Amino acid sequence: MIRVSMNWKNIIISGGATGAVLAILILIVFILPEFDPGSFAVLCGGWFSLALLSALIVNKISKRAEWPEVNLKILISVGCITSIIPLFGPLFGMPNTEPITLATVVAMGAIGGFFWSIPFAMWSFFRSRKKN
Repeated sequence: MIRVSMNWKNIIISGGATGAVLAILILIVFILPEFDPGSFAVLCGGWFSLALLSALIVNKISKRAEWPEVNLKILISVGCITSIIPLFGPLFGMPNTEPITLATVVAMGAIGGFFWSIPFAMWSFFRSRKKN
């Protein structure tokens, strides 16, 4: 298998996918079944475990589809930051579980993933230009 180097576009797309998958996982695990974690520690542990899981899922999909692989450290970082901003607050203030509300949460996760992957994409872009 040929390993293609990361470029900024792959980082941004994978970051957005990580945010969307994270939002879907949070909805499935916490919101739809109305799961009460019982303590803040369990909530944070579950929340960040889902961020890690979403990064692993996106990484695995990239490998299976033979797309350029994005560093797992980047995806985990994007997932953890996205789980806090923009998902944490709006999910606790969600008015209902209507399909449009759920779709909005997934869109917010994707946008958050895109946004938080920009610093990593810029770093990769300028690093690759410096080499050339």
